[in-house]
Amino acid sequence: KPRVGGDDPEKKKATSTVKAKEPAAELSVSKTASKTSGAAVDDVITYTVVVTNSGNVTVNTGKLEDDHADLSGKTFELAPGENAEFTYTYKVTQADVDAGTIVNTVKANATAVRGDDPDEATATATVEAEEAKAKLSITKTAVPTEGVEVGDTIKYKVVVTNEGNVTVKDGTYEDDHADLSGKTFTLAPGANTAIAYEYTVTQDDFDAGKIVNTVKANATAVRGDDPEEVEDSATVTAATAESKLSITKTASPTSGVKV
Repeated sequence: KPRVGGDDPEKKKATSTVKAKEPAAELSVSKTASKTSGAAVDDVITYTVVVTNSGNVTVNTGKLEDDHADLSGKTFELAPGENAEFTYTYKVTQADVDAGTIVNTVKANATAVRGDDPDEATATATVEAEEAKAKLSITKTAVPTEGVEVGDTIKYKVVVTNEGNVTVKDGTYEDDHADLSGKTFTLAPGANTAIAYEYTVTQDDFDAGKIVNTVKANATAVRGDDPEEVEDSATVTAATAESKLSITKTASPTSGVKV
């Protein structure tokens, strides 16, 4: 109110300042997998990642990075105490099964609205692959299979298949009629390899009436026990033997002899 008599009093104001706590930005992250063991090739694993703002200031421009997935489109902005959940999938590869485990790491980063940015947060989920079972099979064929004679050529073909669930390497062959020391193989599950070579029929083979030829194959598994050695034989029969003798006799002299 105006003062009675004299000038009005000057207007006064007062300010009170309250300081907030020191900003302490912090993130935490967790990661889980839909299955943790028994993973086979082409299985689909679903990962769930939860990012939590464990600090006291809001964070924005949050992003995720995963060594098994492209998460560039997944972002977040979180107030203190809030969290964001993300799910994504991963298909198991042969390399994963060969390794035995799938170790998958996710990283989370963000920008603090005030103060220092939070440290990068990481979480890892490990999935065990199915039990390693290495197995080989082998087949051997011959052309021709019958009617061979001395000097004939037999063409052999050998096919080795990996019927197990892990890759095999350092594969070798052994044949009782040929030197196959220079032929080796590496096979992923389901794959096969073929080799061809020749053999010339000998007199001993023909006399025996048949050529029984055996090949063996072995290899080393990249994980678990090595496969058992496998073998297969091909039998080629000789042509029908014909026993025939001839004889000649000469005399000297042939005429004019006397008693």
